[in-house]
Amino acid sequence: MADRIALVVDDTPANRDFLERLLKQARFDVRGAGSGGDALAQMKAVDQLALAVIDIQLPDMSGLQLTERLRQRYPDAYLVVATMHDERSLMQSVFEKGGNCFLVKPHGFMDLFQRLTTASLDDLREGDPLMIDQYGPRPFKPAVSS
Repeated sequence: MADRIALVVDDTPANRDFLERLLKQARFDVRGAGSGGDALAQMKAVDQLALAVIDIQLPDMSGLQLTERLRQRYPDAYLVVATMHDERSLMQSVFEKGGNCFLVKPHGFMDLFQRLTTASLDDLREGDPLMIDQYGPRPFKPAVSS
C-alpha cells in the first residue's frame, strides 16, 4: 500500500474522519491533517502521494495554496479540492493550481469513492479535469475568453 498513500486535509474533525474512513475502504493508506501546515509536515517523510482530498478553507492557508504546493512536490498525485462553494471562478483557480477534481460538498463524496474503486488513479489523472456536484461527475470545461 506504500504506493496508495492518501492525504485528507480538513479542519472539521467529523469531515476528516468520514473521508479517512471512506478512503480506507477504497484501500488507501490514509493520513489526516487539520491544517495545511500539519499536512505539509506529515508529507515530509512521504516520497509518493497517490491522492489528496483538500478542504478549500483551512485555518493557516487556503486549499488553493496547499494544492499548489502538493502539486509541486507530487506531480503525479490525484488532487481533489472540496468545498461547499459552487463557483465557476473557484473551479478555474483549482485547476490552474494543479487540482484534478473539484468536489462540491457534500454531494460528491460517494461519486468520488465510486471512481476510486472502479478506475485506476492513472486513468483518473489522464482524464479531463473533473467536477463533482449535485448533478454528478462531469468534465470541467474552462470558460472561453473572447
